[in-house]
Amino acid sequence: MRRFLPSLLAVAIVVVFSVFQRELLGDIFQRLRGVHPLEVVPLTLAGIGMIVARGFFLKSCSPGISLRQSITADQSALAAGYGIALGGGAVGTGLRIHMFTRWGMSSQVIGASIVATAVVPSFTTWGLPIVVLTPTAITSSLEDIQFIAMSVGGFVIAISVVFWWFALMRPSLFTVVGRIGLRLQRVFLRRVPARFWRSRKLIEKTQPDYFTNELRLSLRSLLKSRGHLILLASLSTLLAGFTCLLVSAHVFGTQGLTVYEALIAFSLVRVLIALSPIPGAAGIAELGLIALLERAGVSLLDATGTTLLYRFLTWFVPIVVGTGLWWRYSHRRQEASHGQIHNNNQQLEDTGRGVSVHG
Repeated sequence: MRRFLPSLLAVAIVVVFSVFQRELLGDIFQRLRGVHPLEVVPLTLAGIGMIVARGFFLKSCSPGISLRQSITADQSALAAGYGIALGGGAVGTGLRIHMFTRWGMSSQVIGASIVATAVVPSFTTWGLPIVVLTPTAITSSLEDIQFIAMSVGGFVIAISVVFWWFALMRPSLFTVVGRIGLRLQRVFLRRVPARFWRSRKLIEKTQPDYFTNELRLSLRSLLKSRGHLILLASLSTLLAGFTCLLVSAHVFGTQGLTVYEALIAFSLVRVLIALSPIPGAAGIAELGLIALLERAGVSLLDATGTTLLYRFLTWFVPIVVGTGLWWRYSHRRQEASHGQIHNNNQQLEDTGRGVSVHG
């Protein structure tokens, strides 16, 4: 039951919303029917911009891959993370590691990429409300949720900066992690039966102490050579996401929403998504963004319609695109494997014919 709890919660929210807000959904549908067909163009461009920005961020953290490869890896992992109720994030990370390995990246570079893509967005997620709400804090008083977001964000960023500075500058933390890895390795070797000799060999080949030390050095090298690019790429994902929200509001015809109010709502809902235990914050993000837009003075109809369009671009589209890219990647890999087998068989046949003729 626990495995399906996040999905059941998301479905329950959707069902309750559909039952008690049927008239609202009908009005949204009528509004969308009246949207000019050409309005699909800015929605499409905003969605593409979000995909490219995320791919650019992954590429900046992963030396040695192209933008096309980074988009494939990112969207495939995102589809797994959003589409699988429990453990989707781990599956998505596994897909990225699998692709990176196939593309010839070393384990240290892969590890540094995974850590960088997980850590850097947390700085921008918690830092955005601080930057956005500072003018309001200076000129007037903040609402409770805004004050909490700024306070917690400042605390999280300060702790993270101190933690990662000590972790990267001194090897003690990674050494401790390596020792824990060695203990886990011994435990696994004791638990895995001798008949599973292949699994035992894989475990024996791992060198946790060596890997963690090399990972620290790889992270330092990555940040030293690409730190500014990684930060710029992370900020570009924020800009792309905010553009999706503005375009969604424009296409739906939302009234009474200023750019600054939209920016405040966007910054706060990103914090909500980061804190949500549900993959993609399905259900929770929608209700949160609707509430934030209503606080900004937008009608319930406009807030709900804008939210649905925005989440369509940032939650549903990645599932579809990522699934398609993963299928394409797997299909091409299978074709390449079959082609290699065919070439090997053809070479064997040609060699056999040559031997026969020579004989």
